[in-house]
Amino acid sequence: MDHVAWPGTGRGAAVVFDIDGTLLRPGSSLQRVHMGSMATAIERISGIHTEFRYDGGDLFVNGNNLAGCTDAGTVDLVLRTAGVPAPELPCLRAAIVENMCDLVAAATEALDSRHELLPGTAALVTELRRRGVIVGLSTGNARAVAACKMRATGLTGLEALGGFGDTHGARSDISRDAVAAVRLAAGTRGQVLGETGVVLIGDTTSDVGAARAADVRCVGVATGAARAHELERAGADLVVPTMQQLRVRDIAALVEADGVAYPDGAGGLRNAAPYGRLPARPGAAPSNPRR
Repeated sequence: MDHVAWPGTGRGAAVVFDIDGTLLRPGSSLQRVHMGSMATAIERISGIHTEFRYDGGDLFVNGNNLAGCTDAGTVDLVLRTAGVPAPELPCLRAAIVENMCDLVAAATEALDSRHELLPGTAALVTELRRRGVIVGLSTGNARAVAACKMRATGLTGLEALGGFGDTHGARSDISRDAVAAVRLAAGTRGQVLGETGVVLIGDTTSDVGAARAADVRCVGVATGAARAHELERAGADLVVPTMQQLRVRDIAALVEADGVAYPDGAGGLRNAAPYGRLPARPGAAPSNPRR
């Protein structure tokens, strides 16, 4: 493949990643710093005491599983549960998110957390960049938090493009922002990202739904909140047990496929050229236990 115009002359490709459970192992020290900073910021700004609870790789607050949630959405959930009136939420949320970002920046300034990356993630990002693929993020993390995590893990620059959870409560809004950002970046390169030219990689069914809402391809990786069969049932185009088993050629096959068939919610199909999920590569495990 031509590393300048991949995967074809005049065509570009872009890949956007979720962070926690996709690039970083679930329950990582960076995630714990993140959520601890959020709890501190919530109490400082609103006076509401909040505790986040981990159960394996899953994260809960007030009995709610936060898989696929955004920073803004999580803050709103805590405030609403505590009885904060809806009109007060935007102002409180903005102050809490800003304070949280400051706390995360201070706590991670000198951290070297490359060991927190899930196996295969750094190699995949490096190879995509080498081939000229645009890479970015589609994450529920606030942008500044994402930047701190990427700096600590050595994946600097991913936060330059993408969609983030500073104000969005819905992952679909974040994915649309991410897609718009990478399409704009492609335009500055003189590339065209076709209908199948953007791939979102995530570990939750919310990531899959967000990809479908943004009309882009989705790879589900069963290293976090959802099992392989849940990701497939949610509509992921390709499901892999771990990032180590995802190859650039797998992503290229998604990008080069001419058609996509996604349910439109009314029993019909959009862009109904036939397209099926890629078969598992020989030797790939069918699923990965919930962490």
